[in-house]
Amino acid sequence: MVHISSKSSARRAGIAAALAFLVLASPAAAQREEAVSKDASLRAAAATSEVVKRSRDEAGQPVVYKPPRRGSPRGRVAGGSRSANAALPEPLALAPDHVAETISASPSLFWHLDGTPPETARIVFTLIEASAVTPIVERQLPLPASAGIQRVRLADLGITLDRDVEYEWSISLQPPGDDHTNDVVSQKYLRRVDPAELSGRPPSARAFAEQGLWYDALEALSDAIDLAPGDVELRAQRDSLLRQAGLDAALASAAQAP
Repeated sequence: MVHISSKSSARRAGIAAALAFLVLASPAAAQREEAVSKDASLRAAAATSEVVKRSRDEAGQPVVYKPPRRGSPRGRVAGGSRSANAALPEPLALAPDHVAETISASPSLFWHLDGTPPETARIVFTLIEASAVTPIVERQLPLPASAGIQRVRLADLGITLDRDVEYEWSISLQPPGDDHTNDVVSQKYLRRVDPAELSGRPPSARAFAEQGLWYDALEALSDAIDLAPGDVELRAQRDSLLRQAGLDAALASAAQAP
């Protein structure tokens, strides 16, 4: 006969109880985590909706971009693009020449294409820390159906920016094959900063622009245009913002794209 001590029995009972608790608690914990994530998504959507509403209410008023004081200029090659492949349209990353800012953890980045790319071409988006060698992401994008302003949503790529880190992002239009000497590339820079940059103002495209938050201002206007594609005042505001950054090349077809 095998004798089991009361101490050993108590230990086994404790382990069994702990395992049973984990089994029961895990689904509950997962549900709580899912609920928190869903709540955060809803709050983010509500905040975006409020920003878009304010931006639409301010349509017709001037949007004045004031570059951040620390927005040091960065060097450009051929106007922000390199190579001159006549067979390919030219992409243009829609941001100023300095390190532009955002308060969003996962902002949208906008770029412009001055023609319809051939079906054999590839479009590649790259994001990298300015001081790094390996990209955070290098993703082939779907070919746009038409020329105009395009968007890359970092949230869709699962990317969250760290605060006070400088990033370089680029759009590359590549012909078929492995030879990248004829790629057409446009690159710009961004930095995520503290939301306190808004100085307590209700967020809107005008507030973002006046506080030097380029990416947020452009996204707010573009979101508003998505909801009201025929609003000429909103499009005029976005044209004005682009013009202030020397991005006149994007104006000709800006009225054709979201």
